[in-house]
Amino acid sequence: MSEQGHERKRKILRGLGGLAAASVVGVVVLWFAIHRYPPLATFLVDNVRKVVGPKPIALAEDIAYDLQDRINRWRYQDAAPVTYWEVPPSPSASEVPPAPAGSSAPLSFAPRSFIPPFPEVATPGDGTWIAVPSPQDPGSPPAMYKTLVHPDPKRSFAVVAVVAFDLTQIEMHAVPGFGEPKSGALTREQRPGLIPTAHHRDLLAAFNGGFQAQHGQWGMMVGGVTLLAPRPIGCTIARYKDGRMRVAVWKRIADTEPEMTYYRQTPPCLIEEGKINPAAQEKNTAWGATVDGGTIIRRSGFGLDESGKIGFYAMGDGLSAGTLAKALLVAGAYDAAQLDVNFAYPRFFFFDGNPSAPPRITQPLAPLSNWKSDEYVTRAEFRDFFYLTRKTPTP
Repeated sequence: MSEQGHERKRKILRGLGGLAAASVVGVVVLWFAIHRYPPLATFLVDNVRKVVGPKPIALAEDIAYDLQDRINRWRYQDAAPVTYWEVPPSPSASEVPPAPAGSSAPLSFAPRSFIPPFPEVATPGDGTWIAVPSPQDPGSPPAMYKTLVHPDPKRSFAVVAVVAFDLTQIEMHAVPGFGEPKSGALTREQRPGLIPTAHHRDLLAAFNGGFQAQHGQWGMMVGGVTLLAPRPIGCTIARYKDGRMRVAVWKRIADTEPEMTYYRQTPPCLIEEGKINPAAQEKNTAWGATVDGGTIIRRSGFGLDESGKIGFYAMGDGLSAGTLAKALLVAGAYDAAQLDVNFAYPRFFFFDGNPSAPPRITQPLAPLSNWKSDEYVTRAEFRDFFYLTRKTPTP
């Protein structure tokens, strides 16, 4: 080979080495941003995706989350299971006898405690429902409870927080963000990304919605306005004009669309009629995994019990689609959908119920960073979300 050929080869190798080094640095920066500065992570991912396309970003995310999972499995191999809270010594937790693990029997309120699916990684908080008092009337019978589930015997750091709420006492609303899901159906002024002021005095909680439009074009309709058309395979969270709620694949409920006040779609249902979707227990990219379908990340979901009168919100860390489904099932969900994923997006907040000022967030359900107390109320949300209010009208 000539000297010119050797020099060309050296340049190519240097270029490949530089590209590899840049890729490693990019993965490290992405991982750090996800866990320390979620808004920065969102900005980096969304804007770089526009330049290089979705596949390189998916690969970087896959590498970053796989690295995180490997570190966590080493870090927690001899550690006690991770918990988000300790069980209080007071009798505020539900005293109802345990139901069999995986039981699909309707839950009475307060919800029934359950046997942890994997006792070897469970904490005392697993399966024990803790009452969440109404901020407007702390002395009234609670309409919300929370509990923990550790759904993965191989990962003691995989933990899910579940909130159960009584839909006979609580109303669940859907709101499009001012930017997502992306749609031309409403102007920026018509989608302020805020909870209406009429609901401030009865506000209890708010939580995240579904994927961005670019990740599947999953449908959404609110108040008769279709932002994105429904997909036949989409798992659909629907509320009807008579107050009923459903979680079901669209093709099963499409003929009832005229009766709906809103719907929000997600990837295929995690749980249908008390059974976990078999694909969710395999490596499958349908639920927000990246390249190989086995991504372990923060995930969130929503489900209903068999009666349709109890709602379940779940979010947690170190999860696959299958372990999230397992947590929702043992908690009491009969039908369930996955909501958003990744560290920055799943979020559930309780509000203070202040009658004399705009309500403020008091605490998140699970550890979160970079949140503000005025979110959803006076600070507009870019992405769609749900919120909960008391059904008792404010005088």
